[in-house]
Amino acid sequence: MELTELWHFPRPDLAGAYLATLNAGLVTSTTIFAPRRTGKTAFLLRDLKPLAESEGYTVVYADLWQTRQTPGAALVRALEEALEPHSLLDKVVARLQSPVKALKGKAEFAGAKLEGHIELANDAKRAISDTALLLDALVVELTKRRPVLFLIDEAQALGRSKEGEEMARALRTTLTKHQRRLRLLFTGSSRTKLGHVFTNANAPLYSAAGTVQDFPLLGDDFVEYIARRFKESTKRKLDIGAAREAFVLFGRRPEPLMETVLALMMNPALTFSEAIDMQQEKLARTENHEGTWNSLDATERVLVRMIADDPSTKPFAKATLVKIRKRVGIDDLQATHIQKALVRLADKTVVAKSPREVYEFENETFADWVRNIVD
Repeated sequence: MELTELWHFPRPDLAGAYLATLNAGLVTSTTIFAPRRTGKTAFLLRDLKPLAESEGYTVVYADLWQTRQTPGAALVRALEEALEPHSLLDKVVARLQSPVKALKGKAEFAGAKLEGHIELANDAKRAISDTALLLDALVVELTKRRPVLFLIDEAQALGRSKEGEEMARALRTTLTKHQRRLRLLFTGSSRTKLGHVFTNANAPLYSAAGTVQDFPLLGDDFVEYIARRFKESTKRKLDIGAAREAFVLFGRRPEPLMETVLALMMNPALTFSEAIDMQQEKLARTENHEGTWNSLDATERVLVRMIADDPSTKPFAKATLVKIRKRVGIDDLQATHIQKALVRLADKTVVAKSPREVYEFENETFADWVRNIVD
């Protein structure tokens, strides 16, 4: 067993539920939302992927976070790797070393011959079209062998650029053509931007992946699991109560809690509260909370403060509007100004309205920073 596996909290029941939903045939794809660093990628790769493979799927995983403006490259590479993993590096190196104007004749992927002629011109539209065709061709080859489960992480990137929108349309077409042998699971960390891809009426994947479902966040059982691992590793007890409070403070994200525990392991003289303070300072620096705050105008800041204090705030209520006018210092501030400010906050991935009809922060640690640090 890999050492990192010792600290992975398995969620077999959740993996089974997602796979059973896709196996049932009622839907061919689904979308899940969770803030970044809440454990969804680890779940996909360590829980869902091995379960699906055990049930006969070829599992393809693509992360669009690092290729947000050009997601087609990540999608095609993931499919190529699944088709012929052992020679992918050689193929990539060969392509980098040999600038080619056109690909002609036959190409062979793990014994499967693809024939055609693809001009590699500077024309952006043609390049995107060629990528879409290659994506479909790779899916064809993969689905000939086994059913395919395509996991697409950070799928909100499909709504960031023209290429992303075209790749979303290509995925929709491919899913329709191969729905008997292909299943897709999308994840995203921005509810607003996922809406641009999946739920808005003019979205490229509108209704193709059903409603956006909230990914169940980790709970007390995860904290207890980490406490057991801590005891096994150090022969010391972890304060469960303090760990639970810290986990909530970190927005129920596993990584900050595990980094806090790591600090305690490396420095036994460190108190839990000191380790938490260190982690909060690190999060504020790395996630640039101050920069986010400085990017907001006066109306946006007032709304953020109010929502941080009370997520059920109703910004358009008369009493609330009076408070906002007083805090901003503009007597003629209207509901339309509030609406525009909320749209800007959503576009900046700061605050968005959830299906539960309350306003939620895309990053809960920023909300905590606002509540506790901002003057």
